[in-house]
Amino acid sequence: MQWMHKQPMMKRHSFTCQNFLTLLCATAILFIVSACKKEIKNNLPPSPFSLTPKPFALTDHCKGFYEYLPEGYLTEGNTKYPLMIFIHGAGEVGTDSAALTFLLKNGPLKHVKNGSFPTSFSLNKQTYKFIIIAPQFTSGDSPYPDEMDKIIEYAKKNYRVDASRIYMTGLSFGGAVCWNYVGASPVYARKIAAMVAIGAYLNEFRSEFAIDAVKAKSIASSNVPIWSTHNKGDDHSALVWVTDAYKLLNNYRPSMVPSPKLTIFDADGHEGWTTTYDPSFKENNMNIYQWMLQYHR
Repeated sequence: MQWMHKQPMMKRHSFTCQNFLTLLCATAILFIVSACKKEIKNNLPPSPFSLTPKPFALTDHCKGFYEYLPEGYLTEGNTKYPLMIFIHGAGEVGTDSAALTFLLKNGPLKHVKNGSFPTSFSLNKQTYKFIIIAPQFTSGDSPYPDEMDKIIEYAKKNYRVDASRIYMTGLSFGGAVCWNYVGASPVYARKIAAMVAIGAYLNEFRSEFAIDAVKAKSIASSNVPIWSTHNKGDDHSALVWVTDAYKLLNNYRPSMVPSPKLTIFDADGHEGWTTTYDPSFKENNMNIYQWMLQYHR
């Protein structure tokens, strides 16, 4: 009876040791897995850039847009980024989601699509990555300055935008949108850190597009840094429309700081954006992206 009493005791003791060893091993495994997870979490690779069509309306005349988010945007949760607003030409207007791909034909999004847009830009020992928002308008009948302001405010609200680094750029119709946004009011103009307009359609026979003395005052008094490029023989957007706008800016007192910059290509036809948006095109050792980034509000 005494032996029969001790045998169960030995069995219970043996079972407890096995449990202890099992628990010890499991704890060690959990510790290792937890440490590995922590290490992975702390060393996440940068998220790849994303280029995404957004087929929903932002304004009455903007039924969709393209969104470019740079590498790291999804993992760098507190980082704010410069915002580049790209406005297309009249040939890329669209009224439905199928037309959004037109926005990839020219400009910075063309280089994103082709893999030739740098992941970052260096300037004065600082590195910057752009968010790009490219709205698509349903017509080129107006530069829509008030709608552009709604688009900018939407971007500020819905993306991690550095509000001191909001840039505008556009070609043809889009160049006119840039000019007329900053010309609409000093309040609008002071939201923009710099702008680049290519082949801008500043038609002097259409008041909604032409830069007059009132618009020039809004631009000049706000000291918006402007770089325009234009083909000398542009047969659609006459070069004189842009040079006349520059005369108004240059006649303003006190003088603009910095002075507006104009590059005239010795070429014919309504173009200039293929060269201008190419990251390899530089003046004073800066492409247009670096040139914009040197300015902030």
